[in-house]
Amino acid sequence: MANKNKMKVYLAERAGFCFGVKRAMDIVSELEGEEDVYTFGPLIHNPQVVEKLRQKGIKCAENIKDIVKGKVVIRAHGVSPRTIQELKELKLKIVDATCPYVKKVHKLTKKLDQEGYQVIILGEKEHPEVIGIKGNSENAIVIEKLEDIESLKSYSKIGLVSQTTQSKDKFKLLSDKLTDYADELKVYNTICNATEQRQKTAVKLAKQMDLIIVLGGYNSGNTRRLAELCSKETETVHIEQFSDLDKAILDDKEKVGVTAGASTPDYLIEDLIQKLESYTVG
Repeated sequence: MANKNKMKVYLAERAGFCFGVKRAMDIVSELEGEEDVYTFGPLIHNPQVVEKLRQKGIKCAENIKDIVKGKVVIRAHGVSPRTIQELKELKLKIVDATCPYVKKVHKLTKKLDQEGYQVIILGEKEHPEVIGIKGNSENAIVIEKLEDIESLKSYSKIGLVSQTTQSKDKFKLLSDKLTDYADELKVYNTICNATEQRQKTAVKLAKQMDLIIVLGGYNSGNTRRLAELCSKETETVHIEQFSDLDKAILDDKEKVGVTAGASTPDYLIEDLIQKLESYTVG
């Protein structure tokens, strides 16, 4: 390589599009060229992908009022039942690209609610996936940090689910702590396998690297968690594309690892690796 310090670049075994994101992208690709096609919110959490879709005529609507007619695609993160009802009332054609794993969490949340459990959701309160899950239980409580549990009161029955991209260790810790707050605790581990595998391979790589670059949308929860986990093992930066990288961080690095969030397309990963491998340090 041209790099003076012979920097080598390694890619994590699992990185980039997960099943749910690829499925959503495949669904939308079938609608390219049609008139009046909207996604309700960003289809996935990657600005570069959203911009490419816009260039192909797939508009992103943040508000239901922005959709006057045509087809509306429910993004991979899903939405609440109430939102679906509002879209139906507007006589819009609904194309559901919700990840099946997210749909499973919706069903479990609704089931727990109907059976009288106090639903607890491990996740980010403002994340669209969590908002959609919460919409299946009127009184659901979202726990973002383990310290949040201290504000809970005791319940006869608690049902625990998770945002699909949370960490397994954090979920286990919360589950253990909740035993003190309920006479009966029902736990559903709804973290998808792809998330767990991506996190494991990223951490494994981080332990061997001088630097980890996490590639993905700044608004992507699963990408931020990858960066958080890797930072416990080695120096870590989170970027959306190569141009965001402070090149000075590459100085004196012999081994640089790359991983990517579930909404990061292959072409961005390939572009980053190619530019890193051809970059001359110093």
